[in-house]
Amino acid sequence: MRAVSNIADRGDTDVFPFPIENHVFHDEPDEVVGLLEAISQDIDGSLNRLPLTSYSSLASVGYTGYRWATQIDPLWNAYLLSLVISLAPAIEAARIDPSEQTVFSYRYQAGPDAGLFNTDGWRAFQDRCFELANQHALIICVDVADFYSRIYHHRLENALQEVDYSSFARTKEIIKLLGRLSGGTSYGLPVGGNAARLLAELVLNRVDHLLMAEGFEGKFCRYADDYRFFVNDLQSAHRCIGMLSEKLMRNEGFSLQKAKTRIMTSAEYQLVTEPHQHAEPGSAGKFLGLRLHFDPYSLTAVEDYERMMAQIAEFDVLGLLRDEITKGRIHINLTRKLVSALQYMDATSRVQAVISLLENIDTLAPITPQVMLAVRHCLDDLNDSETAGRITETVRKLIDDEHYLAKNDLNLAYMIRVLASGQSRENERMLIRLYGSTHGYGGQSAPNIQRDILLAMAKWNVRYWLSSRKPSFNTDHVWVRRAFRVANYALGDEGKHWRKANPPESQSLDSIIQNWAAKRSSNSRWSIPI
Repeated sequence: MRAVSNIADRGDTDVFPFPIENHVFHDEPDEVVGLLEAISQDIDGSLNRLPLTSYSSLASVGYTGYRWATQIDPLWNAYLLSLVISLAPAIEAARIDPSEQTVFSYRYQAGPDAGLFNTDGWRAFQDRCFELANQHALIICVDVADFYSRIYHHRLENALQEVDYSSFARTKEIIKLLGRLSGGTSYGLPVGGNAARLLAELVLNRVDHLLMAEGFEGKFCRYADDYRFFVNDLQSAHRCIGMLSEKLMRNEGFSLQKAKTRIMTSAEYQLVTEPHQHAEPGSAGKFLGLRLHFDPYSLTAVEDYERMMAQIAEFDVLGLLRDEITKGRIHINLTRKLVSALQYMDATSRVQAVISLLENIDTLAPITPQVMLAVRHCLDDLNDSETAGRITETVRKLIDDEHYLAKNDLNLAYMIRVLASGQSRENERMLIRLYGSTHGYGGQSAPNIQRDILLAMAKWNVRYWLSSRKPSFNTDHVWVRRAFRVANYALGDEGKHWRKANPPESQSLDSIIQNWAAKRSSNSRWSIPI
């Protein structure tokens, strides 16, 4: 149940737009949990009956780099996460204790009402590194190269067996699912989901313990694949780089990113990483220290929201955002946080900010998904149809001009969500054209984009096009077929006849989704969430 509720409340990845199945998980958790329990009784049969599908896309890293991110079929993503959560307490117990102030990333939290991980890990990492930098002359910053994509399954399997006390049954299932996701290769974790995060931490756990045992206690910190060492002379600095390189390669088959390996003086490090508690009030550094996460399901949701709004009010968010844009190259973490804060501002300020964001989209290229989310949030609350039309026209132009940002299918998926916010003849025609187009650089149609276009057409009751999609149902991607099981309710009697001729398989997510759609569509005020 915790895996299902976590996905329903917080999403399946931090990369892709959330699929409609997340709403089903939220509304029908018992049905979904029952299906997952049935899968656990016959994993091989379930894999044959309910194939494990996924879609991978390029996600921007900086201005010119990419990483490979993967969205897993929602059902199997929930099953994989449930397996990992069942081992999470043992994984956390095997890691270096948080009191050592050494490993800060994705520290597991027990309890059904909590998020899976401590949300203060990154800030605590930054603060501890700044503290140690004050005590040492030199700081070494290193990253593991291609970390997630180079994790070897057999090494992960060995690490899992050390914490799996169920005759390795869960370990075998996890490795089986990862093998399917990697196309039969024996390495790689899907980037973006919580299951992969905790598994990745387990992989590096052995190296962490080796470093502690060999005299680095209190002299290094790690967050995910980012290591920082603190020493007082150049010889020790090179020893750190050599020892870590040797341990990573010998134990896990990893290497360090040469371009990101740096030796800095304490003064240099403090200059570029000033933590929030030492920053000036109202400054960018101080804003970076804000915790903007808001949980509407918290028992103290009202108080938390008011406290967060009071903190945001201390800053000139638009001014800080303008300063970043005028630099030409943004501070990515700061600008991402400033953009996410726009949803808590008044409507007039949000509109001004959104227009400015779109006018400077090239400068904001590394955070295009976050920009499009901010645009979508603005449009959802905007009552000015003329302004909304200008905003969506700008997004359509990016797509029409084949702007390099729109050529990336992950960015395009977020742009589709912007266009889906409001019906117009121009939006309708563009989405129909995009449905049959290729997306991204791979020369194929992205199933997540086709799914969202189908749902937008149903939300707008574009019956002539929805009716034309019926003949291709059996050859469509499974995600598109599920979307049509929701969308067909817009066809009235035509949809009713179609459902009678195309019933979903029993004990499947398709069946749960169609029953969910049937209940929701009986309410005339219900609108398909997209």
